[in-house]
Amino acid sequence: MKIGGKLKALLALGVVIITLLLLLFIFFTTRSALDVWDRLQQLPDIVFYGYLLAIGFILLVALVILYKLFRPQHSLFRSSEKVDKASILKELEQAKAAGMDTEVLHQELATLQQRKEAGSIHIAVFGDVSTGKSSIIKALLPEAQIETHVRGGSTQKISEYTWRSRSGDQLILTDLPGRNEVGGMLDDMVQDEAIRAQIVLYVTDTDLTRHQFEDIQVLKSFGKPLILVVNKSDRINEEEKGQLRERIQGRMGESVTIAFTQSGGMEEVVKIYADGREETVLRPRKAYVEELAEKLQDEIDTQADLLESLRDASVFVLVKQKLDSEKQAFQHEKGLSIVRHSTRKAILGALASVSPGTDLVIQGALATLMVRDLCRLYDVPVRQLDIDNFINFSQGYMKKSIPLLLAVAGNGLKAFPGIGTVSGGLVHAVAYGIIFDALGRAIVQTLERRGKLKAAPASLTFKEMLGENLESRAKLFARLVLDSSKEK
Repeated sequence: MKIGGKLKALLALGVVIITLLLLLFIFFTTRSALDVWDRLQQLPDIVFYGYLLAIGFILLVALVILYKLFRPQHSLFRSSEKVDKASILKELEQAKAAGMDTEVLHQELATLQQRKEAGSIHIAVFGDVSTGKSSIIKALLPEAQIETHVRGGSTQKISEYTWRSRSGDQLILTDLPGRNEVGGMLDDMVQDEAIRAQIVLYVTDTDLTRHQFEDIQVLKSFGKPLILVVNKSDRINEEEKGQLRERIQGRMGESVTIAFTQSGGMEEVVKIYADGREETVLRPRKAYVEELAEKLQDEIDTQADLLESLRDASVFVLVKQKLDSEKQAFQHEKGLSIVRHSTRKAILGALASVSPGTDLVIQGALATLMVRDLCRLYDVPVRQLDIDNFINFSQGYMKKSIPLLLAVAGNGLKAFPGIGTVSGGLVHAVAYGIIFDALGRAIVQTLERRGKLKAAPASLTFKEMLGENLESRAKLFARLVLDSSKEK
C-alpha cells in the first residue's frame, strides 16, 4: 500500500518529536540524578549511608513483592509424563511427603522386584466357572506345587501352581475367580493380576458369548500376549474347529492366539459284558493340552525379553493409576479441609467485626488466601485478576441472596434454646459461614472438573451451592458460631 506525501510528512514529524522527547527525558533524568548524587556527597556520612540504606530497603521490598506475585505455583504433587520406576518412586515420595499413605503402592513395586529376581514367568488364567480352568492347569502341570492365597481382603481364593518346564523355565500359573464368581464382571483384584502377569490365558468351552468377548477385550487392553483356550474340544470335529477359529478371529483379530484343549476329567461309558449285561461306569477322559503347551512355549521362547518389559511397564502404569486415584481423593479431602479452616476464620472475623458486612468476606484477604491455597493444592496457576473476576461475579449473585441468608441464619440460631435474643453479629456470622463454605466448595468442584479457575463457571457453581440445603447448613454453622463465640 502506497503512503501519500502528507502522511509521510506527518509520520516523519512524529518520529522527530518522539525522539526529541526521549532525549530530553534522558537528559533531565541524568542531570537530576547527578545533582542528587552531588548533594548527597556533601551530607554527613551517617545521613549519606542512611539514605542509601533506605533506598536499598525499598528496592528489596519491591523485589520480594514482585517475586511473590510472579513466582511459579508449587503443587504438593509433581506429575511426570514418563511412567517408569524412577518417575513412580519420585511421585510416591512426593505423595508420602504430602501426607498420603503409600505403603500399598510401595509393596506393589517390591513384589514386582521379587518376581524379577526370581526369574519366574507368571501366567494368569481367566474364564467362567465350569469351563475347566483348574483341570487344564493340572493337566498342563501334573507335577505342580499348589499354593492358595486370599488377596486384598477378599474371600475370593487365588490358586498358584508352580512348575519348571523341560526347557528350564519356572512357570507360575495363577487360577483366578471367574466372572460368575465375582458378581458378573471382572473385579479390580482380578484385573490387577492380569497386569502383573506376563502372559494371559482365557478359557472357554463354547463359542464366545457377549460377556466373554467383553472380558477378553479388557484383558487385551493390557498389552500382554493373550491365548484363547477353547476347552472340551473333543465335542467338535476338525471342520467345526476351523469354523470356530474363523468366527473368533473375525471378532477378535489375528492378534489373539487360539489353542484347542481337552482338560480330561471323567466321562460316562456303557460297559457291555459277555453275557449281554450293560453297565454305565465312569472312567478318566484322556487330557489333551499339547497344543496349548506348544503355544505357551513359543511365546516364552520368542518373546522372553519383551514379556518382562511389558510386565514391568504395565505394573508401573497400574501403580501410576492407583496413585493418581488416591491423589484425587487426597486432594479432595485436603481441599475441603482448607475450606473448613477458612470458613472458621471467616466466622471468627465476623464475630470480631464491629459492623460486619459481606464485602469484608467476599473481597477480603481470607477469600484470596483460600483461593490461592486451593489452586496451589490442585497445581493450577492463578493470577490476582482471575481471583478478582471470580469474586466480582460471585458478589453479584450473593447480594441478591443476602436477605434470605440472614433470615435463614436467624432461624438457624433460634433452633438452639437458651441464647436469648439473637444478635445481629451472630446472624451475620452464620451467614458468613454459609457464604464462605459455598464459595470454597465451588472452587474445589471447578478445579476438579476443569483443571483451572474459570470465573464465570465457578461463580455459577457458587450460586447453586449457596442455595443447597440452607436450613440444615444454617443449623450447622449456627452451632459453629455459638461454639466460636464461647471460645472468644
